Amino acid sequence: MARFLFFLSLFLAAGAGYGQEQQVVQQPPAYSRTHLLQAISQYKAITEAGKWHILPDTLLLRPGDSSRFVLQLQENLLLTGDLPPALYKPAAFSDTLGGLYTPAITAAVRNFQQRHGLMADGVLGPITIAALNVPPAYRLWQLQQNLFRRDTAFADLTQPYVIINLPDYTLQVIDSNRTVLQMRVIVGKPELETFPVRSELTTVVLHPYWYLPTSIAVEEIVPLLRRNPGYLASKRMKLERLSGDRWARVNPWRVNWHNINSSNFNYRIVQLQGSDNELGQVKFPFPNILPQYLHDTPDKAYFDYPHRALSHGCIRLEKPVEFAYYLLERGSGYTTEKVDRLWKKFKPNHYLAVHEPLPLLIVYLTAWANADMQVQFRDDIYGYDVLPPLTQEK
Repeated sequence: MARFLFFLSLFLAAGAGYGQEQQVVQQPPAYSRTHLLQAISQYKAITEAGKWHILPDTLLLRPGDSSRFVLQLQENLLLTGDLPPALYKPAAFSDTLGGLYTPAITAAVRNFQQRHGLMADGVLGPITIAALNVPPAYRLWQLQQNLFRRDTAFADLTQPYVIINLPDYTLQVIDSNRTVLQMRVIVGKPELETFPVRSELTTVVLHPYWYLPTSIAVEEIVPLLRRNPGYLASKRMKLERLSGDRWARVNPWRVNWHNINSSNFNYRIVQLQGSDNELGQVKFPFPNILPQYLHDTPDKAYFDYPHRALSHGCIRLEKPVEFAYYLLERGSGYTTEKVDRLWKKFKPNHYLAVHEPLPLLIVYLTAWANADMQVQFRDDIYGYDVLPPLTQEK
């Protein structure tokens, strides 16, 4: 309850700043309320059918394999719509081997995997079985919870806007009822979660400095400095300490790092701009009460991971340069040539205002229906989808 009230206060506080004269327009099909209601009806029917099979968690099936559990698998996939009725083959069994894991069933499993954000390889292994073994009644409850989240998040939203769905690891820019830019993102680890928030994008920072959060500096950098104070120079970092009303540079070799801990760390560490800067070429701060923002990253390989809860809480973007051009052209009227010139100046930590800020919506939706009415589910990476405890009548 405390977490819900916290999020609701964020949405209400940020939403109050939006102009009442702005026109409310149709929401994108990916998060359509109508489609979500249809998905709820579908899973009510599946729940009422009462024919859901729980498969052994040790089951492993590849194309061409046979198993007596193939019939149960088909029946589940038929209920969810992943297996077309015309391809359902209940009689394709032998007495000794059971059912054949056919190309049609493999394709249905791939579709199921895609809808659940899994690697769509058609192999029925432990991760896919774990998703299949989630009872339809829980999926129904999950859809109902996400309908409430969706309605709360999308209230009075205007276009264009930017939406980031944390469990889906994606960002979309919605303009004129179209997705004009889409990309993968990396979000916070489960122990360092990125929080849902409603805000607006007001600033683009080219060639940014990275001001390390104190937690990262103390927990990750100080242990390295105890062994080698030259580590900062190797990473284009500088050490500063507050002197009066300004930060003054300090020689890291003159600090006894063995005596430094979280209680007496009165420094800050700044990484200068460059190819190895953890924020990459550009960052996108936005007004919020949390220390989180959007940014580039030099570690592009992580975007190929299916599960991308890997950061310290900020959101890393797959296509940050394209995003910067969109914000500056759409929100500040810059031409492509002007943005090119600004970027090529290599001015460090160069702040540019977005004169017409774009609404930013960071949401936590683990269930929705896309434009093709495919019901989508994602892993509950931060533990929001927890059933309330049942109470017993005395």
